[in-house]
Amino acid sequence: MQSNRESGNFTPDGFPIAVPGSGSLGIPTVFAGAARDTRSRESMFRPDERLVVTEFSNIVLDTGTNFQVLDIGEAGELQSIVIVADNPYLQVFVQIDDFRNAEPNGMTVAELLYNGNLTQMSQRRFRPVDGQTPTVGYAMVFEPQTAVQYTERLRIILYNNIPRNTNVYGLDLSFRNSATLPTPAVPAHMAGATFEQSSLSAVSLPEIAQAMTTPVGSPAYYSGKVYNVGAINGQIQSGMILGADHPYVGIAGRPIFNSDPSSEGIPKEKVGTSSRDASYRLKIRDEAERFPGTLASPSNMVIDIVAQVGESGVLNGSNGATGAAGPKLDDAAYTSHLGFGASFATPNVTFDTASPNYPVGKRIFYRVGGQVAMLGVCSAVSLTFDNEGTNELIASNGASVLGLTTATTLNAKSTNDYKAPEYHLKIEPGLAGTSSDFANEIPATNASLTSGITTTTDFARWGTVTSQADANPQILVKKIDVRRRKVYSKEG
Repeated sequence: MQSNRESGNFTPDGFPIAVPGSGSLGIPTVFAGAARDTRSRESMFRPDERLVVTEFSNIVLDTGTNFQVLDIGEAGELQSIVIVADNPYLQVFVQIDDFRNAEPNGMTVAELLYNGNLTQMSQRRFRPVDGQTPTVGYAMVFEPQTAVQYTERLRIILYNNIPRNTNVYGLDLSFRNSATLPTPAVPAHMAGATFEQSSLSAVSLPEIAQAMTTPVGSPAYYSGKVYNVGAINGQIQSGMILGADHPYVGIAGRPIFNSDPSSEGIPKEKVGTSSRDASYRLKIRDEAERFPGTLASPSNMVIDIVAQVGESGVLNGSNGATGAAGPKLDDAAYTSHLGFGASFATPNVTFDTASPNYPVGKRIFYRVGGQVAMLGVCSAVSLTFDNEGTNELIASNGASVLGLTTATTLNAKSTNDYKAPEYHLKIEPGLAGTSSDFANEIPATNASLTSGITTTTDFARWGTVTSQADANPQILVKKIDVRRRKVYSKEG
């Protein structure tokens, strides 16, 4: 038997009408139509009054991900929200019933600070707190003068939409943030500045990288003498939103240093029938002019890295022994200490563009004591011998740095000895300020000498640098604290 499903199968009160089956067939009574829920909206809430504190700490958000703090159906009063992160470009989305603080992914400390919202304390408005460094953190604070009532839903979600970027510590005048984020008014994550803290002069290179990520006692790295192309060419008028600071502070822009072999060892210079240390010295040949230049013509600087040998000096391949504690270089030792992708096969030296140390197209840094300088992207590298008395060695597809006659192969031998290399790098955009020359150094104690090469300390280093932002600019959410007074819980 089929039930009657016409509109008349319900009473005026909304209850379904029972349709009896045929007793002789043993068919039970059935109800025609589905039961209607006649409960009022208010009856779906049950009293559940209590103070609720939601807390989280030290959450790492990968790029392109979010963290749901709350998503609840209830009635109550929101008393406060405090969210502290190491990055002012963390997005905080808040929904209170039908109110949303910003679509689609919320607001950032960066845009509030840039727009001057620091002192605005009206209901349902966040107050940004600038901790100045990622170590202290950047806070979004919601503390209304009176608790904000909600009757349906409370939702809080954190978003990390910071884009991957291989130009951090490089050249990035045209940086534009992802669609839902403000763009920094100054792309201060690019090259051109230094991080300085004199108390860190003796720490290792990995330790100083961590100090740049979580600076204590000094400001974070900030290249402030640059400009955003979009901010000066009218994109603001087309809706581009600007923010303070930049999105690659904290762990998002953690530097990853790769020391060049030329900075890691000091060779022995031949002196008569003996030898002496010949450290490498980094010299500024040309300072950057009109820093940072333009997109079409960025500024540039030229640095030289030169073995400190006497006039017509050579590296020792004649006196003493090779091996542990030996002052005499052999082919393997000479090869291992060559920098910037230079490769030796007796008697010639060439550039190996496949070497991880070949610098063209890569970002360059130097470190001396407690100072780390981000120089920019190398656009050309060359090598000379004999106080620039030879041709200028370049890669097969390379370019001259000094304007000398170029060659793709140079003789590096002098009878049994080896010629001392002189490296020349052209880097864009260079440093905004001036810099001093410096040399790498041997440890005061427990120096390690093998086949004419003595290992150096981390006090003076140079090489290439990448960052966490290349693959995954993460955000560290240091603290989440949400306080609310629940009045009713919602069923179903």
